[in-house]
Amino acid sequence: MTPENKLPTLLDNRGENKVLTAFRKLLPYSRQWDVATGYFEIGALLDLDGLWQPLEGMRVLLGDEMTKRTREELIRALRVQSEESIEAAKEKDDSLAGLGAVRQALVGGQIQTRVYTKAKFHAKGYIMDGGANSLTDFAVVGSSNFTHPGLTQNIELNLFTTEQHQINALREWYAQVWKEGEDVSAEVLKVIERHLGTVKV
Repeated sequence: MTPENKLPTLLDNRGENKVLTAFRKLLPYSRQWDVATGYFEIGALLDLDGLWQPLEGMRVLLGDEMTKRTREELIRALRVQSEESIEAAKEKDDSLAGLGAVRQALVGGQIQTRVYTKAKFHAKGYIMDGGANSLTDFAVVGSSNFTHPGLTQNIELNLFTTEQHQINALREWYAQVWKEGEDVSAEVLKVIERHLGTVKV
């Protein structure tokens, strides 16, 4: 049975209806993952450790929901969010085994990260291209940021779809805003490498 037959149309983090659970079910059937998020936490990748690594590629386009900022201020905010996310993950697992995999993926280009600086970027959407073991593509669009609280704790409202015309429209939109983003993979990598010196990976 394919995952779309098991997932509800609406994902809101109430009870067992977690966005994180949906991603854990969908990733084994996916080849490529495009993420749009106001906030980004490395902890969200650690929550999905072992599931995103088989992907051929992953793109993360992010912004800062509070204000329109300069690139330098956006990067500073990204560093703070990443530091806090890693520290929170350390409290659950001091070894942070998945952090080395994130570093390797950033260095090798499997994960690419860009920041949107042209305007306040408030979008949240997830587009998954189906892999060889899937007959369809998937998308989740709604209010969940790519953060641990956004995927597990906050009451959110997200629509899960396999409708191809909707996914095609999302792909076109993502391609446009991705082109307008600025690469920040090196900045994310600097944060990770600082922590890799203090944990076993």
